[in-house]
Amino acid sequence: MRNHFFNFSILLITSSIFSCNKIEKQVNDESELVPSKYIEQNQSDTLKEPNYIAIFDQDSKKKTKLSINELRIINHNLIKGVNDYNDKLKIRLEKWNKESKTSTLDFEKEKLNLRYFYRQYFVSTNESGDKIVNVFCFCVYYDDDWRKNQVYVMDGGNCYLNITINITKNKIEYFGTHGEA
Repeated sequence: MRNHFFNFSILLITSSIFSCNKIEKQVNDESELVPSKYIEQNQSDTLKEPNYIAIFDQDSKKKTKLSINELRIINHNLIKGVNDYNDKLKIRLEKWNKESKTSTLDFEKEKLNLRYFYRQYFVSTNESGDKIVNVFCFCVYYDDDWRKNQVYVMDGGNCYLNITINITKNKIEYFGTHGEA
């Protein structure tokens, strides 16, 4: 009995070692084995990354430009929108933590910080002739494709936010964060 247990243990250990050394594979449509590709996730930190904004024409999706003054208006409204959101969030979290014995949400961990968001600006003109910029912010990316193409997200958790800014009127028309599923 002891000999069978020993043989079984050796067999189990040997098969574990060989299976751990195999290259991870995935199956494509033709049932052909191909090595899987590791996709690196890049965290955003705009203090370390100077090129954290990509600007596109809303209709053509081609790269475009904004003036320094227009960029200042956008940045001012982004900061204002995030500060307003954080002020409301702080009040909500304090209320939730006070009302719930189990809630321990920390404002410092939950608040938005623009430092950690890359940005895509989509420029358009509304029916009144006002210049509008839809700002899409995200905190991680998997390749530099975001600098050339619009990022699309389904839900997205707390890593994404959208802001629509009327540059002509210097005001926020929409501010929203993506919820968690």
